[in-house]
Amino acid sequence: MKTLVTLKQNLLKSTLVLLVSVLSLVTNARSSSNGISPVKLASFTASVNNTNNNKVDLKWSTETETNLNYIMVEKSTDGVNFKDAALVFTYGNTTAKSDYSFADNISKIKSAAVYYRLRSVGVDGTSQYSETLTVSISK
Repeated sequence: MKTLVTLKQNLLKSTLVLLVSVLSLVTNARSSSNGISPVKLASFTASVNNTNNNKVDLKWSTETETNLNYIMVEKSTDGVNFKDAALVFTYGNTTAKSDYSFADNISKIKSAAVYYRLRSVGVDGTSQYSETLTVSISK
């Protein structure tokens, strides 16, 4: 019986070490190791649509894109826990200004505010976050 308990404890320790290792890899992959940012944002705005109060219009422009894979629009109702709202494919490599937009359906949102941010993901898996914007909604 004592051997079984020891085996379970060792298994739990191994599992914990594995989880910490995986979390470390994920965390390291989220920050660029070469210091080169995949995108330089020129602007990022979010506002309730003037003709349809159930939509939030998000618009952003990039000044440059270097090995950019895509931009994930993330949204939250508490400003802390974000979920993917949309995947937007980009030009990837350009020094020209590029404009993007996304209209988010907020008809099922119960909170008084919605928070948005952009997660830019490079072809090497690195990512960076934009500032977080808050949109007040009246329901």
